[in-house]
Amino acid sequence: MDYLQKLVLLFRKRERSVGSSRPVESSRPAESAVSAELAKPAALSFSILKNVPVEILSDIMDFLPLESAVAFSLSCMHLGRLLGTQHFSRISTSAEGTLALLNLLALDLPDQVVCSVCKRLHHMQNLLRYNCITYGTCSTTRAYTSLRFPACVTRDRDNETWIITERFGETAVNMVLKRYHQNPEDRELLKFMSHHKAKITNWGKYLRQWREECRIVQGHLVHRVQSVFISRECSSTADFKPPSTASENICPHIRFQTSLKYIGSGVRRCCKCPTEYRIDFKFFEGLGWARFFTRWKDFGSEGESLWAQHLPSRATSTVKIFRAILDGQVSVQTTAEVPSQLEVQHQEWDLSSAFEDSKDFKFDSLLTAENKAELFRFRKWYWRKVT
Repeated sequence: MDYLQKLVLLFRKRERSVGSSRPVESSRPAESAVSAELAKPAALSFSILKNVPVEILSDIMDFLPLESAVAFSLSCMHLGRLLGTQHFSRISTSAEGTLALLNLLALDLPDQVVCSVCKRLHHMQNLLRYNCITYGTCSTTRAYTSLRFPACVTRDRDNETWIITERFGETAVNMVLKRYHQNPEDRELLKFMSHHKAKITNWGKYLRQWREECRIVQGHLVHRVQSVFISRECSSTADFKPPSTASENICPHIRFQTSLKYIGSGVRRCCKCPTEYRIDFKFFEGLGWARFFTRWKDFGSEGESLWAQHLPSRATSTVKIFRAILDGQVSVQTTAEVPSQLEVQHQEWDLSSAFEDSKDFKFDSLLTAENKAELFRFRKWYWRKVT
């Protein structure tokens, strides 16, 4: 397997770079050889293994799991030369073995995560490469246009991760959680997954202003979406009731239009995934009625990923989905499995308090003076344009 061969070369090059902390990009071909001979590690000379006959080392290799045997041969260039490449040849034809080896190597590569879809290591400095938004029509990122389209991005699209967020996917989640585990004070990757300022877009006769933010709380990655909808008329709250298109994605298990009956009832929680949300109305002079939506999701920790719980079920048959849509039990957008009763009684939970002060929760905190002024300007410009 070409990728594993390149990976071994890069891994050994990293071993030889004594005193160098510069990470190596695993998804690119090996660079040209360095001009000067680099010092080799002297670890073997201080190890009891230096006196062990090769035959015994070979027996040890045969006893180890295949991925451990390969990792053992990579631990020292001298051992690698003595033991040969027969174990590497065997693991290169096994997808399961390849992933097991990558997981072992990733323990010694702090800036890389294992991608089970691509069967590669992904470097954290290339976080944007593994996000769907990078390849969207409105993207301004061009650094990766000439490179191979990552399989993990394709899977994110197939899994409809846009119902969670369009800013990042599962690979980015894994990167952020690993970085936090290594350095809790580092927030650089979190900045890529959060909006620096609120965004505005038009939805027909509605305008939507929204903002996303990620935080690490007690080792868990928590995601919050805040949005506000205003309609062109803004005369009453009825402008937002069905068949209104001013919808939001809560989770695969809860239909937004059904949840409108809980407006103003506080924070609610899905019983099938770690998601909380609330919906509220408020009247603003000069702006009319506005509908506010806040959603919190827990994506889990490095040792316990909860990402898959937020995705639509892929096992549901097309016939079952179609019948559910006709019965109004599930939205067309999520095409999720038919829910039984998906709501639980109103309750407070730490998920929402990761962002909010539960004693003084302000559901309209998105609409700051600056954001409100921006929404006024956009409304005036857009609806004058469509008139």
